[in-house]
Amino acid sequence: MLTMKIRLLVLAAGLTFAVKSFALAPCPEGSSHLFNNCVASHVYANGDTYSGEWQGGKKHGEGTYTWADGERYEGRWVSGIKSGMGAYFWNNGDRYEGEFVDGIYHGEGIFTYASGRSITGEWDAGKPWDAVARDPSGEVTHGFTEGVPQCRKN
Repeated sequence: MLTMKIRLLVLAAGLTFAVKSFALAPCPEGSSHLFNNCVASHVYANGDTYSGEWQGGKKHGEGTYTWADGERYEGRWVSGIKSGMGAYFWNNGDRYEGEFVDGIYHGEGIFTYASGRSITGEWDAGKPWDAVARDPSGEVTHGFTEGVPQCRKN
């Protein structure tokens, strides 16, 4: 149930971005530090890219940042920092979908490993806080209470 709720929130955030982006004007040509209340794509010297909303020369609003190695974050930015609903995708197939605070997964979310294992629930500073771990078939394997792993009792 929580997984569906999180996916719906991420979808809603994406739809909000699509609708809101049309409301903002394209950014002027030139350096990204001049971008303000506009939408643009920018390629950094190291090969990273960002496509989305800008404010005060920083990533702000909805956008997608793709690192040169292929990892990416899609979601909300506040003053250049991942904050709010978003999704992070690693090259190995792992992904996290949910809330971010100050660039770290924090709040409700689901971390899904490439193997199909997952951890769903509340996260605190990038670690499972009050969450349930499942194997690829969906069977509960263990949980976390206040960040402490809890064994599953049979």
